[in-house]
Amino acid sequence: MKFRLEEIEVPEDEPFKYDALNRQPVVEFVRDLIKQLEGPFVLALDSPWGTGKTTVVRMLRASLKSEGFASVYFNAWKEDYVSDPLIAMVATIDELKVADPEAGKRFSERMTTLRRVASKVAKRGVVAAVKLGTMNALDLDEVAEDVLSSAAGDAADDLVSAFKQEKKSLEHFREALEGAVKAVQSEDSSKPLVFFIDELDRCRPTFAIELLERVKHLFDVKNLVFVLSVDKKQLEAITAAVYGERIDASDYLRRFFELEFGIPAVSAERYTSTLLSRYHITEKFAQRKNGGETEREEFSETFSALARHFELSLRMMDRCVTSMAVVLSQTPDGRTLDPSLVALLVILRMKDRDLFTGLANGRVGPDDVMKWLGSFGADQSDYSSHEASLWLEAYMRISDPNSSRRDAEMIRLRDQVQSKALEGQEISPKLQRLSDVYERCKQIGSGRTGRINLATVAAKVDMAAMVGDER
Repeated sequence: MKFRLEEIEVPEDEPFKYDALNRQPVVEFVRDLIKQLEGPFVLALDSPWGTGKTTVVRMLRASLKSEGFASVYFNAWKEDYVSDPLIAMVATIDELKVADPEAGKRFSERMTTLRRVASKVAKRGVVAAVKLGTMNALDLDEVAEDVLSSAAGDAADDLVSAFKQEKKSLEHFREALEGAVKAVQSEDSSKPLVFFIDELDRCRPTFAIELLERVKHLFDVKNLVFVLSVDKKQLEAITAAVYGERIDASDYLRRFFELEFGIPAVSAERYTSTLLSRYHITEKFAQRKNGGETEREEFSETFSALARHFELSLRMMDRCVTSMAVVLSQTPDGRTLDPSLVALLVILRMKDRDLFTGLANGRVGPDDVMKWLGSFGADQSDYSSHEASLWLEAYMRISDPNSSRRDAEMIRLRDQVQSKALEGQEISPKLQRLSDVYERCKQIGSGRTGRINLATVAAKVDMAAMVGDER
């Protein structure tokens, strides 16, 4: 059994070989869209943090390669230690391998020029970049007007000369870049060079904004298409951090993207099944002697329902299932696992550490946790969530570490359920739920030689979660 997943393999010749989440339709849709673009063009792939954007990008890149497209990949987060993204972006293009010897020679010549000009631009800095953080980035002509209005006499002449030199350097940069891109295209001029930028929303705020400005003002050349994987909401927060809360961050970012495409979410059920398989938990359950398959189904259904309710990202689900794998490895085959309870505890520990601790030591009771769960399971048409909610309440009531509260609650449940047996009495939804919970408490207790030790289960979950915390 695994406690940490390796990165999903994406073979270049079979990009979708390990596509357990059915990303192929999305990737092929975006690929076919890119095939119709000429560039310059900037496409944003938008999805929240931890939802598998990088895997989509890797599949897309491999799929484009199979169609004869050249591409480069830039992990912005890994490069944000540098002061200016320009040099790192040029270095990424420089890593391209051009198969045709003549085209390769032309590419090398253009890159020599591009590296030299990029160094000059980075050292001297574009005027707009100098003002980053104090004003919205402007077009070069607007910046020049602003600079001139704040100077006079000889000083103004010096600034004009500096600006002209700067503008000339930028023109040389674009010419060299366009030449390099054209050299890469020598075998098929109809296919643009695709520049992937990943993890932008995890960067330092100033680095992320400056990178966008570089793309807009310096890399806006023919036959170059940018594909940026972003968390738009996080990027808007970054923009506000740089320019202040009063800026319309959404409108500001719209200037950089010609098109935004939202990556569809993966269902919690599908991803739970994938995680159980990849962590070999399904296999481990199958090896257990006492109803392992039933335990697997119970955990999968409860965890999926809770993950959907709390809108957990794929990355958060991954961390929770890591904890489940550790707990399972520490549970002997002959011992009952109480999978629904484990599913609740791994999520509760991640979402509300204080409530988790309080439940484990008896300081808070099942009613407090059910209140925290809110509307979970209230909609009876959502069968899986409704059933999970009933079982979770039953597990918590029968395993409450506070023995006096536990016994009093069980007596109350029994008495209220028995009262409904009076002929002709209308059963309210609340009373029906109490009856359903009580029946499940009896099912959980049947065949056991002792009570569930919630504190022990919680201690395992807490230790297991520390494995995820260190990742």
